[in-house]
Amino acid sequence: MDKILLWSLLLIFSGSQASRPLVQRNVEFAVDLYQAICLSHKNNIIFSPLGTTLVLGMIQLGAKGKAQQQIRQTLKLQENSTGEEFSVLKSFFSAISEKKQEFTFNLANALYLQEGFTVKEQYLHSNKEFFQSAIKLVDFQDAKTSAETISTWVESKTDGKIKDMFSGEDFGPLTRLVLVNAIYFKGDWKQKFRKEDTQLTNFTKKDGAAVKIPMMKALLRTKHGYFSEPSMNYQVLELPYRGDGFSLIIILPAEDVNIEEMEKRITAHQILKWFSEMQEEEVEVSLPRFKVEQKLDFKEALYSLNMTEIFSGGCDLSGITDSAEVFVSQVMQHIFFEINEDGSEAATATGMHIPAIMSLAQNQFIANHPFLFIVKNNPTESILFMGRVTNPDTQKMKGRDLDSL
Repeated sequence: MDKILLWSLLLIFSGSQASRPLVQRNVEFAVDLYQAICLSHKNNIIFSPLGTTLVLGMIQLGAKGKAQQQIRQTLKLQENSTGEEFSVLKSFFSAISEKKQEFTFNLANALYLQEGFTVKEQYLHSNKEFFQSAIKLVDFQDAKTSAETISTWVESKTDGKIKDMFSGEDFGPLTRLVLVNAIYFKGDWKQKFRKEDTQLTNFTKKDGAAVKIPMMKALLRTKHGYFSEPSMNYQVLELPYRGDGFSLIIILPAEDVNIEEMEKRITAHQILKWFSEMQEEEVEVSLPRFKVEQKLDFKEALYSLNMTEIFSGGCDLSGITDSAEVFVSQVMQHIFFEINEDGSEAATATGMHIPAIMSLAQNQFIANHPFLFIVKNNPTESILFMGRVTNPDTQKMKGRDLDSL
């Protein structure tokens, strides 16, 4: 029952299989936000459309007028809905916690407001009911203490994986309201890579320079596809996590395709097409071991998507507090994501190991140059993470990890 419950509760983000328009709208939001982030980030990227939907949903509950309208338009929410799209979140987080034997999903979701402002009881009730998030008061005038308070809370909520999310420099005398979203995800592969097959291999970065990185290798039977658009060829590979609830999707452009050009042309329709048209087949896979940890302030990206009102003095957040002086200062998200032979982040749980490469497969998927990735929930096709790897992070790898190869 808990498995069925978990997937049904993800309807808020992408709808059931029978509700394709809602799936489409949520993937459209993910693509819009990804392309906006790309404008100001040239290297590795990771963000969570799910997490961003949560924090913007929190504000939407208390926003009115133009502020509410802009949030709803950006999130692709239907004009005639009145917030019922958030109602299924009541049990979402408890259902996630019940499934921790198959994966770890730690979420820190909070709204921090300047001391001295009074939060309305109805908003406190609705926010807790729908989002299971924290609403806390801090004195942003004492920037250092505020940063330590919020960072300590995030660290405790993510089992110590996300540390020092804020510093005193992040806040100033005009800081009124900060939205905080931090996510740590860990899953084991359904079929693990063998560590003895990992080798140091060249990875060609965007600028054409080569760097030595640990490349995991395996022969496996999984969903895979070749796709072609005008002047753009690429492969898509799916690596399912144990339990089949989540999968990592790797989008690998042909070596002569500029990844930035590809990013500009990605659409929600294409992504859903990949999900539906990949076929299970034997593939020889070479995938870098990589780690992406990133803190993003979505203010600039949301501005480019015409969500400006919530960042302006005088915006109507009267559903949260009666003060006209409250506006959103920052929308901060911190993600920790790692791919290794066991899965996402190191884990000790047992899993079926895939055989060593015995023969050359007809299909070769060699991710030795920049690629895009998506972590999706399979029953609903909701996107948990989206990002790109332009340079696998070898700098943070322990020396012995490289020396052992």
